[in-house]
Amino acid sequence: MSRHARIEEVSDSDSDPSEMDPSDFDPGLLNSIIQPANIPSTAPEYPQQQQPVLQPHFPGRPPPDQNAERERTKHYQCLYPIYFDSSRSRAEGRRVGKNEAVANPLAQDIANACSQLPVAGQVVFEPAKTHPKDWANPGRVRVLIKEDGKPAGKGSIKNKHQLYKLVADYLRAHPTTEDSPMRMRIAGLPPPTKPIPPPAAPKGWKMGTILPLHSPALSGGGVNENYFKDMMQEMQGMQGQPGMPSLPAGLEGMFGGGGGPSAPEPPASKKKDKKKSKA
Repeated sequence: MSRHARIEEVSDSDSDPSEMDPSDFDPGLLNSIIQPANIPSTAPEYPQQQQPVLQPHFPGRPPPDQNAERERTKHYQCLYPIYFDSSRSRAEGRRVGKNEAVANPLAQDIANACSQLPVAGQVVFEPAKTHPKDWANPGRVRVLIKEDGKPAGKGSIKNKHQLYKLVADYLRAHPTTEDSPMRMRIAGLPPPTKPIPPPAAPKGWKMGTILPLHSPALSGGGVNENYFKDMMQEMQGMQGQPGMPSLPAGLEGMFGGGGGPSAPEPPASKKKDKKKSKA
């Protein structure tokens, strides 16, 4: 299939939250086309050298073809881990039935699932993209399921709801374990030498107990301070929307968040003023 074929947008009832993607503040890591042979396997014995390495790029210096690639794939169907998270309600982002959802879904496993579907190899794995209601679990997968208004590939996937079900079936057959995040190597982020404890979730927030190694919720995660600050600012602007809890007290001020005016300097001491008047 030609890489320059015209791609039609999938038209279903609910749209993807691309307009609220907080990771647009800081692209972070390279988007990469993942072919089935290059996606990390769920088997622990998968060769280390074949696992994808996430390479960061610097703002203002994108790869020459990154914008073109983003434009080419913008109409692909988006899949976020939260769509399959059993701890979430429909209002909080889950898009499959409760009995089809799983605990601790990861984007890399969603990419694995899509690599086994008849989608003509058109799977894009974006490790740094984040759903606005699931900031602690970064990663997004894009899949081409329609082209020129017709099902792509072998044509067995009719719409995104069928895609959700197929991915959910795979995730249930390959449950997430503590070793799952270790299968994806990240440039500049050495693998931990001991098990990672579950992250401490702020009160009122739902967060997976197994997260990618570059999650901002993990100590030493591969997301810088500015990324987290931008994330908090984005979430502050989304307060009141369905499924978005209020920010815990004190969390709004982290990393300079809140944007309020600085406190005025205290007035000069009156005693000093009296001494000056006597002189």
